[in-house]
Amino acid sequence: MVATTTTTLPGTLPGVGRDTKPVVFTTPPKDKKLYRRITLPNGLLAILISDPEMANQVSGGSESDVDMSEDGSGSQDDENDEDSQSEQEGSVAPSALVKKAAAAMAVGVGSFKDPDQLQGLSHYLEHMLFMGSKKYPDENEYDSYLTKHGGSSNAFTELEFTNYHFDVKPNALYGALDRFAQFFIDPLCKADALEREVMAVDDEFSGVLQSDGCRLSQLRCHTAKSGHIYNKFSWGNRKSLFDEPKARGVAVRDELVQYYRQQYSAERMSLVVLGGQELDELEQWVSDLFSTVPAGKGARPTFFGAGMPYQGGHVTISPSVKEGHQVMALFQLPSLTNEYRSKADEYLSHLVGHEGKGSLLSALKAKGWASELSAGVGESGYDRNTAAYVFEVHITLTEAGLNAEPGNGLAPMGLLFQFLSLLKEAGPQQWVFDELANIAQMRFKFAEEEDACEYALRLAADAPYYAPEHLLNGHYLYDQWDPKLVNQLLDQMTPSNVRVDVQTSSFSNIPDGPVQQEPWFGMPYISRPIPEKILAQWGSASVPAELQLPPHNNFIPTDFSLRSDDTATASTSGGTAADTQSPRRTTRSQTAQTTQEQPTGTKARVGQKHSFNGSVISNSSKSDFEPSNSVSATPPVMVCNEPGLRLWHKLDRQFETPKAAAYFCISSAAMYASPAAAATTHLLLKLLEDALCETAYLADVAGLSYDMWPEGLAGIEIKVDGFSHKLPLLVNYVFQQLVTLKVQPDRFERLREGLVRRYKNANFKPDKHATYLRLYAIKKKMWPVEVVQAQLESLTPKAVQDALPGLLSEVCVEALLHGNLTSQEALALGHQVQTTLQAKPTDADSRPRDRVLQLPPGKPLCHRVKTKNPEEGNSVVELYVQVGTDDLSKRSLLDMVDQILREPCYDTLRTKQQLGYSVHSGVRLTHGVLGFAVCVVSGTHGPSALQERIEGFLNSSTSLLADLTAEDFERHRQALIAAKLQQNHSLLEESDRHWEQIQSRRYNFTVRQQEVEQLKAITLEQIKEFYMQCIPQSAEGRRCLAVHVVSNSHAEETVEPSIEDLDRFKADLQLCALPFSPSPAD
Repeated sequence: MVATTTTTLPGTLPGVGRDTKPVVFTTPPKDKKLYRRITLPNGLLAILISDPEMANQVSGGSESDVDMSEDGSGSQDDENDEDSQSEQEGSVAPSALVKKAAAAMAVGVGSFKDPDQLQGLSHYLEHMLFMGSKKYPDENEYDSYLTKHGGSSNAFTELEFTNYHFDVKPNALYGALDRFAQFFIDPLCKADALEREVMAVDDEFSGVLQSDGCRLSQLRCHTAKSGHIYNKFSWGNRKSLFDEPKARGVAVRDELVQYYRQQYSAERMSLVVLGGQELDELEQWVSDLFSTVPAGKGARPTFFGAGMPYQGGHVTISPSVKEGHQVMALFQLPSLTNEYRSKADEYLSHLVGHEGKGSLLSALKAKGWASELSAGVGESGYDRNTAAYVFEVHITLTEAGLNAEPGNGLAPMGLLFQFLSLLKEAGPQQWVFDELANIAQMRFKFAEEEDACEYALRLAADAPYYAPEHLLNGHYLYDQWDPKLVNQLLDQMTPSNVRVDVQTSSFSNIPDGPVQQEPWFGMPYISRPIPEKILAQWGSASVPAELQLPPHNNFIPTDFSLRSDDTATASTSGGTAADTQSPRRTTRSQTAQTTQEQPTGTKARVGQKHSFNGSVISNSSKSDFEPSNSVSATPPVMVCNEPGLRLWHKLDRQFETPKAAAYFCISSAAMYASPAAAATTHLLLKLLEDALCETAYLADVAGLSYDMWPEGLAGIEIKVDGFSHKLPLLVNYVFQQLVTLKVQPDRFERLREGLVRRYKNANFKPDKHATYLRLYAIKKKMWPVEVVQAQLESLTPKAVQDALPGLLSEVCVEALLHGNLTSQEALALGHQVQTTLQAKPTDADSRPRDRVLQLPPGKPLCHRVKTKNPEEGNSVVELYVQVGTDDLSKRSLLDMVDQILREPCYDTLRTKQQLGYSVHSGVRLTHGVLGFAVCVVSGTHGPSALQERIEGFLNSSTSLLADLTAEDFERHRQALIAAKLQQNHSLLEESDRHWEQIQSRRYNFTVRQQEVEQLKAITLEQIKEFYMQCIPQSAEGRRCLAVHVVSNSHAEETVEPSIEDLDRFKADLQLCALPFSPSPAD
């Protein structure tokens, strides 16, 4: 792809400068998109991306002139929910794949430029730019347009830039860009929106007041050197942005507008536009729409001369909200912004953060001081910027590690400096760098497509920091080995240059003071110099024998060949399967998590406004290796169905990548027979992870990872995914370690302590607590976390070792192998796992399964508890309406209700009524039972008031449905159909979707096609009738449960809950019927 390069001026960033000559972007071989870099006359940098696979979606022309009189805007703040409104002209073919266009603008100004008298102003301005422009004065115009055209938008403020981004269906891209451009040309920053939006900023801040990570980040800012650019409050809240300025007579709007005019300038901006149009057309659009962005303020600010932010040789100790202890060593390094080709910091990160034999972590574990370690320069603006790079070594401590001499969590620092001495003595190792370069090149070569919006926002942020030709591969580029730079960095990683942060739930036991207070979060802390004696010991310690450089990595794949056509036949052990696998490929359905409960919608990022794309692709012809457009493209095939083993397989022909995913569910009734069994099973998995660590870490570095977790009655699940060459090697190693596991007392105590702490910290967030209680109330068998925790605390090494054979004595393994593996290879691996387990086989259909209890009809039931964290200021209500056993018709009707109500719910409860920062609603599918839930988190309203408002919204929605026009209904229908036709971005995304069908035992791999056909037949009258029968308070036979999690802020509420004891309540309930599931053999 031909683009233009730039000449980088001295003292500027690599990607900043005027275009001079064409260059070639380096792209992954599978990337068929076309790229162009341009600089407008006003200095605005733009990256244009044309996606040929999107071309057919723009054939209908631009939709920029669609009537905008109806408001369809909205956003969601929960990661499990998304906007569900969009507009679709005409109809959507049920077999078409869907892609989205996207754009992002990174403005090269962020919180580092906040004025001292208005801290958080950059974040505040980010909010205000959504409040209308001179050309489009309606506050909702931008969001409304995107929502009606299957789009979403979001923004975030970093320290050196602010990023705005959106996605939309391709034939609506021009209209979206037109509205987007006005953010940077002539925003209104309306006076009447000032207080409303400062409350949105304040709500965001209140939502993180009990976040250990956010508290620590702000403490580091507060304790940075006085006058340094780090010494700020970048969040902003009502106090810093409204109350205090008003009291001082500051005209906040005037300051906001002045800041915008002084800092937002075209030559500080980098724009990315990704669409299906040709590059010439995209260039014309960008030129037409963005050439009038004001300019003249100079290049984006840089802070190369700002100096180091922290005083070295100091320790800061603060309390943690959650149970646990962390120690962090921060080394201040010069900015490495322009050294991305040598990646000296990542070289050191690899060595210090290694988890293999001879590593720092292994030595810490051997002493019983730590359970986890990570090292390197993080991705946030505080970690890497033009002022400094902060290399952090983060260690999760045990009680022994916290208390070991010299106390207060400092003991691991001695080993850290011993390991750094090892690196200095050994000198820079080119073979290590070459190994990292090889792995990075491999990852880039076989990189899979990203979400369009995520891709655009990342490139917009990266554009100034990479030379133009390296924009796409700069992150993966290791082509300049620089041992001198490595030594320079090591020379600065000394005791006198380190800042140590200790965050501990035992803060009250710290013997020394004085205690100070951070003003914004109101947290106490202690900050003091580290004694010279300790610094001297750290600086002079010799290297112990147990610390060594890592071994060569034998997990790096060398075989990247793709498996050819594969014939999958039925097992001779009685199972049946499709005769052959078609070369056609599966399209995307929305992936549900394989947890206790599966939301029926696609996940969105927290805070992201997410809607569905309503356009389609219509390919007329394709070869065997072109993406298929059929929702019903080849499903996995059951290649083995015998006692003890049911195996599913699918050979990938869509992504053409040498990767695979292997999922195993090991079912044993003994694993969840009692709370003690559940505790033992979970602890065994932690012991297994620890036993695997030194070897499996090498695989993870080489692009082959594993995960494992308990699944309640279902047993345990193990997942291995990555490059396929050595995947069987890792799978076999995992299962061999499982059956030969030896419980070592020293490891046992360390791991049990960490797991007990995890159970203590469960449900600390009030919204998670509410969901947990709702699930506990409706599940037939679910051991309380407190009971399992108590059992963990009483376990002994002998008891766990003795239990292992019994847990694995009678099992059934159900597995999915998907990707670059033939059916023969899959069968061999499945049988090898079965042989390794050496268990008595059980029939797959006899496995225990989770069941859901039927709520009684009548008035809403209510269960109230206090927040687990007494300092939590937010309360939560989750209102759940149980609809009944899942079937295709009922699910489609409920999906449509969710589609229609989601945005009005958010708009009513959050935007208009301002109940709280987090408001979300959606369908719940819990072990085959459908429900509809609305959840609100609020620091200003108690749960009873919140429930009343929710019920009011649900009751009023009968009028909303009654007034819904046929045209609006059709728009919603097509938006939902489009959502179900979105394609997978990666092989793993498709694998997760197939596994969800297997793990839930629904085995309906063509369910999305069936849902699309069902949605096409639904009428508006059916929706109205269904809603009236199930959801509002007037519904006869309504089954409803409200869970209240009450903070001390709302303790004065006097409500008599109808359910005091959940166990007693559950004892009298009947089971919901099981849904129909097709036989796996069908």
